[in-house]
Amino acid sequence: MDQSLSKLISNGATVITPTQRLSRHIRYQYAKDQIAQGKQAWQTPDCLPWTAWCKRSFESLSLRTKGNEILLNNLQQQWLWQEIISQSKYKNQLLQVTATAKQVAQAYQLAKEWCIPVFPNETYLSEDAFAFKNWADTYDKQKGDNDWLDDACLPDHLALYIQELKPPLNKIIFYDFDQLTTQQLNLKQALIDVGIEIEEINATDQNQSSSVSELNSQESEILAAACWAKEHLEKEAHATIGIIAPNLSTIRDKVDYGFASVLTPQKWLDPEQAIQKPYSISLGKPLSNYALINTATNLLSLGKRKVSINTLSLLLHSPFLKGANEEAAVRAKFDAALRRIGEQQLSFKTLYWIAEERCKEYEQCEEFIQLLKTFEISFLSNAKKKTLRQWTLNFSEWLTGFGWPGERSLNSDEHQVLMAWQTALTQLGSLDGLSKPVNFSTALFQLNKLLVDTRFQPETLETPIQILGMTGAAGMQFDYLWIMNMRDEYWPALMPVNPFIPVSCQRDFNVPNAHAEAQLKLAKHITDKLICSAKEVVFSYANQDNDRLCRPSPLIKTIQPGTYGIEQYDDYKNSIFESSRLETFIDITAPEIPAGQTANGGSTLFKDQSACPFKAFARHRLHAEALQQTDIGLSAAERGNLVHRALQYLWQRLKTLENLKYRTDLELEKIIHSVVLEAIKLQISQQPETFADRFTELEQLRLEKILKQWLLIEKDRSDFKVIATEEWKTIVFEDIELYLRVDRIDELADGRCVILDYKTGPVSKSDWETENPNDPQLPLYAVTNGQQVAAIAFASLKRGKMGFVGLADTDDILPRVKQDADLLWQEKLDNWEQILIKLANDFRKGIAVIDPTQTACRYCELPSFCRINERVASFNEELSTEKHTHV
Repeated sequence: MDQSLSKLISNGATVITPTQRLSRHIRYQYAKDQIAQGKQAWQTPDCLPWTAWCKRSFESLSLRTKGNEILLNNLQQQWLWQEIISQSKYKNQLLQVTATAKQVAQAYQLAKEWCIPVFPNETYLSEDAFAFKNWADTYDKQKGDNDWLDDACLPDHLALYIQELKPPLNKIIFYDFDQLTTQQLNLKQALIDVGIEIEEINATDQNQSSSVSELNSQESEILAAACWAKEHLEKEAHATIGIIAPNLSTIRDKVDYGFASVLTPQKWLDPEQAIQKPYSISLGKPLSNYALINTATNLLSLGKRKVSINTLSLLLHSPFLKGANEEAAVRAKFDAALRRIGEQQLSFKTLYWIAEERCKEYEQCEEFIQLLKTFEISFLSNAKKKTLRQWTLNFSEWLTGFGWPGERSLNSDEHQVLMAWQTALTQLGSLDGLSKPVNFSTALFQLNKLLVDTRFQPETLETPIQILGMTGAAGMQFDYLWIMNMRDEYWPALMPVNPFIPVSCQRDFNVPNAHAEAQLKLAKHITDKLICSAKEVVFSYANQDNDRLCRPSPLIKTIQPGTYGIEQYDDYKNSIFESSRLETFIDITAPEIPAGQTANGGSTLFKDQSACPFKAFARHRLHAEALQQTDIGLSAAERGNLVHRALQYLWQRLKTLENLKYRTDLELEKIIHSVVLEAIKLQISQQPETFADRFTELEQLRLEKILKQWLLIEKDRSDFKVIATEEWKTIVFEDIELYLRVDRIDELADGRCVILDYKTGPVSKSDWETENPNDPQLPLYAVTNGQQVAAIAFASLKRGKMGFVGLADTDDILPRVKQDADLLWQEKLDNWEQILIKLANDFRKGIAVIDPTQTACRYCELPSFCRINERVASFNEELSTEKHTHV
C-alpha cells in the first residue's frame, strides 16, 4: 500500500474514493499493513465512496440543523420521474415510460454534476430536450413542495450548510478520481473556504514491465489469463492479482468457467461441494437471476390465477418449497403428467382437475396441491387495492405459507440473497409516500422491476485474484495485472451522449462524453494509470472472433509484445481421463428376450428398430422418454389427432361411398359441421385452457375445410364401405404382442380390404421400399390383417397435397395409386413380412447397435442417451487428424 496514504489514514484523514470497490480495497490493504506491523487492533479507516460520504454527511447535518428535508432513495427517485412522465402530455408518444424515466433521471444527474442550467434561453431545444425541461421543472417543484432531496442535488445542499459540517472533519483526501465534476469541485472549494484541508492523491507508479499478448480466440485469451494468474499465485502466495475486462458484463459466465477450470478443477469431481475460490468477480448479477429469488417471484406470480407450464415445472422441482424432499419423486412425475396434457397455461381450476381426475395415484402430489389451495384462499381474500407496504406484507405471508425458503439450511450465499430480498421489499414499501393504492399486478410488476434492476453479489472473503470491469478497477493497485479484451471495438469505449440535453450545452459545460477528444484523452489517462497500477501489466486481445478478424486498441500499439499462451494448461477432465486404464470393448447387444416370453409394444417398435436399433431398445425395453415440450396453441400432433377424430366421426355416420354420393351438399355441410364440433368438444375437455372462443372458431373452420376437400377425393373412388375406424386390436407377431390402432379399413365390393393411414404431414411410399423402412406401420397392418388386403395407402390431408399415396394390387382401387412395377402384390406382401420378421427377431435378440438411418436422428428425443453427437464429433476429429497426417 502507498505509505503516504497509509500515514494519512493513521492520522485520521477521511478518504473519499470514486467507487465502493476501491474503498473496500484500501481498507483491505491497510489491514494487511497493520497485521504485517504486528498489530492486533487498529482504528478502522474512514474510507468511503463519494455517494456514501455525501449521504453520511447529510445524516450528520440532519442531527445538527432543524431542516425537514427528506432524502429520497433511488427507487423513490425513479418512481417520481416515472409518475411525472406518465402524467405528462408526452406519455402517448413513448413506447416504454420506465426506460424513459431511467434515462431522464440520468440526464438530470448529469445536469447537476456539471452545473448545466435547464436550459439557457438562447439554447435551441429539440422535442426531447423541451420535454425534459418540462419534466425537470415539475420534478423540482414536487421536491420543493415536499422538502425532498435527491442524490443529484445532495452535494449542492451540503455546500449550503458547510459550516455545520466542519467540526468533525479534519482532512479530506480525494483519492484517484479520474476527473472531478463541476459539482464536486464546487463542494471541494466550499470545504477549503471553511478551513478544511483537502488533498488529491493518485496511486503511485509501481510498474516494472508491460506487454501485449495476442491470442487466437476469446476462450484462449481467458484461459491464458487464468494460467498466468495461477503461475504467479503459485510462485507468490500472498500476491494480489487483477484481471480486468472492459466488457465483463457480456462475458462474465465465460470468464467464471475458464478461471474455475484452471484454478479450481477439483470442482468437477463434486459439483455440489462448496469450494473456496481464489478469485472473485466484482460484477454482480440481477437479484432476480438467483434461484431463491426466482422461486419467490414464481410463487407470487400464481396470483395471476394462470400459470405457465414452465413456471409450474420450476416450482415442482424447486428445493425452496415445503415438502420438496418428501415429494420430490412424485412432483417430478406430476410435472411429466402435466406436460402430456399439452396445455401451455393452466388455471387453478384446471390444475386441480388434472391432479384429481387425470393423474394416476403415483403422480399425485397432495401436499403441493394443498399449498396452492391455501394460497388461493388467502389471495382471494386480499385481492383488493392497497398500498405497496401492505402488499409487501402479503408477499411475505404468502411465501411463508409455501414454506419458502425451504426446509433445508441455507448456505452463506443463499442467506445473503435472502437478506437482499428483505432489503428489496423494504425499498418497495418506501414508495408508500409517493404512490396511491395499487392492485396486485402493479405491485408485482414493481417488485420484479426492482429485482431486475438490483445487481447483487454475495460477499466473500478477500481473494488474491480479483476480476473487475474497467470502472471497478479505478485506483486499485496490484502486484500483477492482466487487462483482456483490449480490442479497438472495446477500448476506448464509446460513451453515448444523453439525448435529453442539447449537445451544445454539454460541450459548453465541459461534459466529457460530449467531446470525442475529451473521451480519447480520458481513455489514454486511464490506460496510463492501469500501466502504473502494478509492477507487471499484460494487455491482451483476441485476433479473431469467429470468422471476423480483430485489431488491438490503438492505445496499446506502442507497448512491446509478449508471449503468454495456454501451453501449460492441462484440462483437468482430460488429465483424469488420460491417466486412467481403459479397456475397450464393443457393447451392441442387450440381454436377449428368453424364448417363450412374450414382448409387447406397438407399431412404433418396428419403426424404431428399423430407424435405429438402440432407439427401439431404449424406448421399448428401458422405457426411456423425454419430457414433452408445450407451446401456445396446438402442436402438430394434436392438430393431426383432431383431424383423425373428425374423420372417425364422419365415417361412422356415412359408412359407405354410396351414402356419401347420395347426400346433398347441404346435408354434407351439416354432417361435417356436426362431427367437427363433436371432435373439438372432446379436445376441449382435455385442453380447456387452449380452446378460447376465437381459437375454437378458427379450428372449426380449418377442420371443416379439410373434410370438405377430402370428401371430393373420396367420391372419385370405386364402391367401398368403411368397416373400421380408429379400431384397436391385439395381435401376436413373432412372439411380440402388439397393440395396433388402424386409422381406417375399407371393404371393397369383391370382399378384399384397403388399409388407410391418415397423415397431415409429408408422406412418401418410398418409406416402405428399403430393408430399413422409415415407416413400416402400414406394411405391418397389411401382413397381420386377417382379411385379404388389396391396397395400403397414406391418406394425405396436407393442404395443397391431398390425395392417396401408396401401393395396390391393381391400378383401379384408389385414385392415383398404382401397382408395383417390379413385384406382384403378393410378392410385395411376402417381402414386407420377411423384413418385419427380421426386425422383430433383432429386437428379441437384443440387437441395440447405434446405427441410425439418415433421418432417424431428426426428431429423436434421446441424443444425450446414445451420445451419437459425441461419436460424430470424435469421428470428424479423427478424420481431420488423418488428413493432416497424410498432408
